[in-house]
Amino acid sequence: MKKPQMKEETRKKIDNFWYYYKIHVLVVVFILFVAGVFIKDIVTKVDYDYSVAFVTEEMMTDEEISSIQSVLEKEAEDLNGDGEIHVEMQNYTIPQGDSADPQLVAAGQTKLTVDIQEGTSMIFFLSPGCYESYKDSGVLPADESEYIKFSDCTGYEEAGSPKELGDLMGALRLVEDTKLKKDQNKMDYYEANKELFEKFTEKTLRGE
Repeated sequence: MKKPQMKEETRKKIDNFWYYYKIHVLVVVFILFVAGVFIKDIVTKVDYDYSVAFVTEEMMTDEEISSIQSVLEKEAEDLNGDGEIHVEMQNYTIPQGDSADPQLVAAGQTKLTVDIQEGTSMIFFLSPGCYESYKDSGVLPADESEYIKFSDCTGYEEAGSPKELGDLMGALRLVEDTKLKKDQNKMDYYEANKELFEKFTEKTLRGE
């Protein structure tokens, strides 16, 4: 006969605990959830060895990105020493022309500017329209002869010759007269990217 009474007392204790400590419990649960997400992000986050920028007027497809990435990673090296080789593909979409959406243009330009300032990418492939927009920026070569057409790269064929990307123009960014020139780590990174670019294009570049 005492069991129902014990159950009732237990229920009252639980109700009482929940009444006084509900906020505390919810806060702890929230903190544990956030911590779990944070730890998962750290564990699963990819530490890229290289970043290659594609500045285009239209967004590249996942298939195009994946095929080119695979070819680059075959030629790349483990720069960070983690035993893995990863090349990040940065596709900065910057529509050209009077009919371009100003918001899309601004978003693409902002991301590209951050990349340039931080020296994230050293290898750039640009659509002809984007080349015209940035050739006088002082960051990328102005002379068209210093670029190599994407369809002329050996890596283009290995990537399945994506027809929509054949006219892209590839070059290394300029580092002279920039803060990157004074950063030895960035210059080592630049040289590693230069080697990767040469392998992908099979074109020996002039010494910078």
